[in-house]
Amino acid sequence: MDRFARGLLALFLGLSAATCGGAEDEDLSPEVEASVFELGSSASQALMGTLVAQLTTAMQDGGAANAVDFCSTSALELTAGVAEAQGLDVKRTSMKYRNPANAPDEDETEALRYYESALAETGVLPGPWVQKAGRDEYRFYRPLTIAQPCLNCHGSPGEIDPAVQAILDDRYPEDLATNYVLGDFRGVVRVSVPADRIDAQGG
Repeated sequence: MDRFARGLLALFLGLSAATCGGAEDEDLSPEVEASVFELGSSASQALMGTLVAQLTTAMQDGGAANAVDFCSTSALELTAGVAEAQGLDVKRTSMKYRNPANAPDEDETEALRYYESALAETGVLPGPWVQKAGRDEYRFYRPLTIAQPCLNCHGSPGEIDPAVQAILDDRYPEDLATNYVLGDFRGVVRVSVPADRIDAQGG
């Protein structure tokens, strides 16, 4: 296993090991929160496992330029496939998004601000968080951080390979997703869980 694959695997394992550490939502009962957490954890791990495997293959086949090409052409499609398989709406989002399709909505912005504020105040990034989003929806959030391989496409523009930067400039002229350093908070995986699915499970 090469360095890129090891780095992404470490990122994925770190996400899988994360425990619920978000702020308590007074509108949620412990039973509902546990049910949303279970469904959200499964869906978010399925997404990250799929993306890590495909991105590792792309990197091994053609380096960082091939990996960024994969992200721009296939990541949203893979996310949709995982969402369909899970029967839940799944999305990756960030305040510093690259693809406008991943821009956060109002509830996602609240979650991202929560993580940013907690990290700034404590120096520690909270774990997954469950949010009540309207009367008919709950949302599960899992934070993402920058691993070493991510810097190939998300690091300082002056340090990104020129071939990679050329692809980014061409496909994302308003790219916000650079100038990260190792360990930075990158964004979240958001899983939307309909309230009636929790009710059906007895949550």
